[in-house]
Amino acid sequence: MFLRDLYTSVLRRWYFVLSGIIITAILATLVYSEVPVKYEATASVALIPPPTAVISGDNPFLYMGGLEQALGVLTVKLNSPAVRETIESSFPEASYSTARDSSTNGPIILISVSGASEADTLGTLQSVVSAVPTTLADLQDSLSLESSARISSMSLAQDETVTVTNGTRTRALLAVIAFGGAASLMLTGLLDRLLIRRGNRRASPTRSHPGRRGTKSRRDRTSTPKSPHAESDDAGKESQPHAPASGHSKQKESVGAKSN
Repeated sequence: MFLRDLYTSVLRRWYFVLSGIIITAILATLVYSEVPVKYEATASVALIPPPTAVISGDNPFLYMGGLEQALGVLTVKLNSPAVRETIESSFPEASYSTARDSSTNGPIILISVSGASEADTLGTLQSVVSAVPTTLADLQDSLSLESSARISSMSLAQDETVTVTNGTRTRALLAVIAFGGAASLMLTGLLDRLLIRRGNRRASPTRSHPGRRGTKSRRDRTSTPKSPHAESDDAGKESQPHAPASGHSKQKESVGAKSN
């Protein structure tokens, strides 16, 4: 019932729906232009074991299994406020995160950067990649380790171009379109009811007066006037004097005679 009434209201007040569509299109355009897109870039850095942990002549990649603890310490240090403030102060519109690459079992750091512009995103990514060997050296300097016992790092992959993500803009645009469409339909139904009620109120006084006049005319028609003959008869009856009760008086006289 509600959907049928709403459908009828939309057909009757189509210009309200058209106005709502135009307003929704304007709002969607504003949202699309105001909500910024995000740029993303990633890089991967691997930890290399120290020379003392590798047998002479062997491949260092075969001895990367015991570097998970060092990877965890390095990740915490890169995410610390001291390192983060230094990098983000140069690129305030970008942010980054470092974590262990879950797609592999090796000691590989995955660096993810997102920013409001392509330049800030790529600049932040390069700063974090450059901070990995510096931070790793500072940690090992605090332990006063020899160069032969130090862990090193190697950049495996780094994006040279950014990836544009429109997730936030798309969600905002869909929300505006959905809200605008629903509001247009509901307001059209509400305004249609209000206009119909107003029209009925304006028409009700004009309808009531002809009915009253009609009732008066009907009453006048039903009350027929008396004929002149009937009026004369009524007047004659009223003018005639009342006859005395002769029988009653005669009975009184006869009773009196007998008593005498």
